[in-house]
Amino acid sequence: MAVNFLGVYGHVILDYIANLEALPAPNTSVQILDRQRFFGGTGGNIARISARLGVRTALASFVGEDFPAEYREALEAEGVDLMDLRVVPGVSTPTAWIFTDRRGNQIAIVDQGPMKFAGKYEVLAHAVESSEVVHLGTGRPQYYLKIAALAAKLGKRIAFDPSQEIHYVYTATVFRRLLSRAQMFFGNEVEMKRALGFLRRKNPADLLEWVDVVVMTRGGKGSTILTKEGKIAVPAIRSRKVVDVTGAGDAYRAGFYAGLSRGLDLFRCGLIGSAVAGFVIEKRGTQTNIPTWSQAVARAARHAPF
Repeated sequence: MAVNFLGVYGHVILDYIANLEALPAPNTSVQILDRQRFFGGTGGNIARISARLGVRTALASFVGEDFPAEYREALEAEGVDLMDLRVVPGVSTPTAWIFTDRRGNQIAIVDQGPMKFAGKYEVLAHAVESSEVVHLGTGRPQYYLKIAALAAKLGKRIAFDPSQEIHYVYTATVFRRLLSRAQMFFGNEVEMKRALGFLRRKNPADLLEWVDVVVMTRGGKGSTILTKEGKIAVPAIRSRKVVDVTGAGDAYRAGFYAGLSRGLDLFRCGLIGSAVAGFVIEKRGTQTNIPTWSQAVARAARHAPF
């Protein structure tokens, strides 16, 4: 019997965010105006936010020997099951350096750390075996084929969410293989176009040939949830202010799962997702302004009773 509702597979990353007057031209240097370190990664974000919202969550990922004790403690404080958060000797934790200028232009440099070689590591099975829903986020597709096979064998519900890596890690063949194992698919509008290109289809609803639920986030335009019963339009929920939209998609997914774990209908799951995303973008850093369940419901209730 599952003890967790959600098993999250994805990156656990240290984000270094620096502000610049202007991005440097090649072979030049510029001064950093300010910089901060944040806890991040699609896996870390979804797991920590989901747990704060009351979802029993397991996290599966590979980190390096330098993984900060305070990041582990932050996840543990929320109750995240870390049995499958594995330290790989001799490598560094996945790290992203993000540089932003005053115009909002941005460049990012990412060190995948041990996640780049996940295909050669052991299958982290606890997060599958202990959970009802298995979320496959960023990471090596060949590794996730093994995870998906185990999840399917055990009758788990699989959510496929390749995120930005759909553009440079996946081939059409591997994408189709993983999609055929899944019951849910997540993506933003740009990622959805890439997915449809792999499938040689034109409309997001065409993905329902493979999965039962398609969730397309649309930034400030809200989100669209597709099932064989039809299309569900979910509005965006206004934030008090917008400081940094990084991690909004992860926050939406965590909120969606918080609703799903409580048996809410898909429209309300989407509303909770939108509300949680609205909190996260009010501060810099993907895990610095996580709401509680009651706070998220209070905002979502503007659009529907809970």
